Amino acid sequence: MNRNLMQRCVYERMRVLSPKSRGDRMVTKKGQITNPWDSTKELAVSLLAKVTALEATIVRESMEIPPDPSLGDLATTIAFQLAKQLKKNPAQIGNEIVEKTNVQLEKVPVIERVESKGPYVNLFLDRGQFAAYVIEAANQLDENYGRTDVYKGRRALIEFPAVNPSKPWHIGHARNAVIGDTLGSVLETVGYDVVRIDYINDLGLQIAQLVWKMMGESGQPTDVKYDHYLGRLYVDVQKAFETDEKVEKEIRETARQLEDLDSEASKKSINMVTDCLLAQCQTAYRMGIYHDYQVWESGIAHSGLLEAAKDMMLKCENVVKLEEGDKAGCIVVRLDMIDEFKDMKEPYKVLFRSDGTRTYTGADVALQLWKFGIVQDPFRYQVFESQPNGRDVLRTSMKGRKKNIGKFDAVFNVIGSSQAQPQRLIYTILDLLGYKTQSENSHHIAYEFVGLEDADFSGRKGTWIGYTVDEILDKAVELARDEVAKRNPDESDEFKGRVATQVGTGAVRYMLLKASPDRKITFRWSEALDFDGDAAPYLQYSHARARRIIEKASEESETGADLTLLDSECEFALVKAIARFPEEILETARGLKKTTWGTSFYSNRLASYGFGLANLFSKFYDSCPVLKAEPAIAAARLELVKAFKTTMANCLGILGVPVVERM
Repeated sequence: MNRNLMQRCVYERMRVLSPKSRGDRMVTKKGQITNPWDSTKELAVSLLAKVTALEATIVRESMEIPPDPSLGDLATTIAFQLAKQLKKNPAQIGNEIVEKTNVQLEKVPVIERVESKGPYVNLFLDRGQFAAYVIEAANQLDENYGRTDVYKGRRALIEFPAVNPSKPWHIGHARNAVIGDTLGSVLETVGYDVVRIDYINDLGLQIAQLVWKMMGESGQPTDVKYDHYLGRLYVDVQKAFETDEKVEKEIRETARQLEDLDSEASKKSINMVTDCLLAQCQTAYRMGIYHDYQVWESGIAHSGLLEAAKDMMLKCENVVKLEEGDKAGCIVVRLDMIDEFKDMKEPYKVLFRSDGTRTYTGADVALQLWKFGIVQDPFRYQVFESQPNGRDVLRTSMKGRKKNIGKFDAVFNVIGSSQAQPQRLIYTILDLLGYKTQSENSHHIAYEFVGLEDADFSGRKGTWIGYTVDEILDKAVELARDEVAKRNPDESDEFKGRVATQVGTGAVRYMLLKASPDRKITFRWSEALDFDGDAAPYLQYSHARARRIIEKASEESETGADLTLLDSECEFALVKAIARFPEEILETARGLKKTTWGTSFYSNRLASYGFGLANLFSKFYDSCPVLKAEPAIAAARLELVKAFKTTMANCLGILGVPVVERM
């Protein structure tokens, strides 16, 4: 392929587009194509815009992928729009567009021909030229393939999973964490600067219950992981709290004492919460979950954030301090001017009670103001722990150093779908306070519950016992080890253990991502650890198989391998899938749109893409021998295998599924 000619076509297309058009960030400063599918489509758009004399934006909106590859690789419905303007038959216009376009194809070597099917104009790519274009892009960019800088300069803050520091994670917490972490990876891949935070509720009633219980305990077992120990202790104390009025009274007094940093209860709480978080973090690290900051509720209570936010709220005409009635002395926000809340019998929502204490809504609004940098950062920070990924996680503290984490363009709160109404209320109040843009850029990433077969979860009743994430991961690794040992009987125990850990962890993460977050799911072992179906082990195995082919190659492929030889059905289908990888990531990011139940985040889109890519590679593997092919074909196919390996590794990386080198 004449690569320079292809690059010149791309640059010419970019020159005629406006500086803010979609394609202007698809080429690096070094001239590398970062999104071959979009760049190819933009070449088609530029060509069609020229022959129809229409704006590129109009043509771009008309482009689609035909449902049947025999109808072409790209198509446009532009003949319908032109028919209205020219008052002519759309099919006739389609034929005219084809005639004019085919004359121009010498300037666009990647497009082989253009045909019409009634009013539809179908474009067929030159398989060999396109293969060379895509494979060169993927292999040159390597671990950066898939990355674009479309959203460069924007910052996003993501809060997840906010598990109470009083118990171990169960599988529902894991879904929250995996969704939040994957969202962060997607946003980073398209150019965002992403900050991950975890909200630590260290002043809640659950904490008071445990502190009350532990202040009467002489010790704790050393053979039980600390968060598991607290979870079991909570089950016992909850029973006493619900049945004994004296116990309830004492616990509520303990809850009051937690607000006093000098109290014995507060000091006990800090130690207990710290130890529980350290234990929970070990679970998170097993799943590849890391954070930048922890925001402790006690830090919010004693930092001055609430007072600063209260003063700011009172400057808004929709926020008032009531002088009479049963809410006299309370600071409230009026909601009756909002359609969603206009039929409420009580048009006021309390933000701060008459005694000055905040409600959950008041505290959440204050925290949202901080997240956007509207309220000056009042916190001090100190290192909580050095994480296995080599980065420290900082926590808000009274003794740390000042550090302004900056302003954010978008804030994402990953919370269960049952919190849809409270989350909408927070964002509505932001709008009422005059922060419309921040309200629009506040996103509730909602998700439904996940369970195991024949198992429900309740912290109070202790039905999570035996089904924690630690136990699920242990079982996943155990089951994976059996399969790995069966496939590799002569390998060392160290190899079997390492690969089983990678496979088991990946199986759990992928299972939690492959369904849309708005769907309830049941975690089934037979699905999660399927080596031949829609599961992480299948994707991991396809990558390992590609790596093995590359290893077996007797020598590196010849420089300048003729990639235009790759024109069979199986080869071309795989090439097209590889080409679409950057666009799939971008479309996942662009799909973050508000709905009635939250902001949609289709993590399942990338999981589905990975599964489809693995399927296409399997078909290629079965139909197109690499090492036994004639030298020229073998060299070209080996480059395609490398491009697949790169793409699959990068896809697994975004999903947080470990890349397995050999299975």
